Amino acid sequence: MNKAVRQELTENDRRLRRALVAFFARRVQTLPEAEDLTQDVFFRIIRDPKREAPMADAYVFRIAANLLRDKGRRERVRTSYREARAIEDFLGIDPLDPHRVAEGRENLDLVARTIAELPEKTRRIFTLYRIEHIDKRTIAESFGLSVRMVEIHVQRALEALATSMEAFR
Repeated sequence: MNKAVRQELTENDRRLRRALVAFFARRVQTLPEAEDLTQDVFFRIIRDPKREAPMADAYVFRIAANLLRDKGRRERVRTSYREARAIEDFLGIDPLDPHRVAEGRENLDLVARTIAELPEKTRRIFTLYRIEHIDKRTIAESFGLSVRMVEIHVQRALEALATSMEAFR
């Protein structure tokens, strides 16, 4: 970099730095970020191999606007990626494996068959408690049983499910 360009950059830095920092500060979240972007403007000017004419203020602020546009695009891409990953992580999504899907369907079918094969009263109590989320006391009152007897029916259903799942594997 020749002496004239260096002197021009120093002069423009003194003259435009405050205006650039203010320009960026109104558009970004923190003052340090605004200062970094201001520094990037001058860095881009230095790197521009075609620039030989004196810098006009409009040229400097066009570089600043382009930096903001680039930053916005990068943030949108990053945000979109992060949101997609967060949703996948939250939902526990793995790449679809046909074998796992088939195994899951077989497991659900086995659970449904096992529940259907339970004695009527045990099936109804288990369904009310585990699927409908009705508390044990309410179930006991509606069946004319003690809470302990409801617990025994639920336990029998769980044991039948565990036994059928063990046999499946």
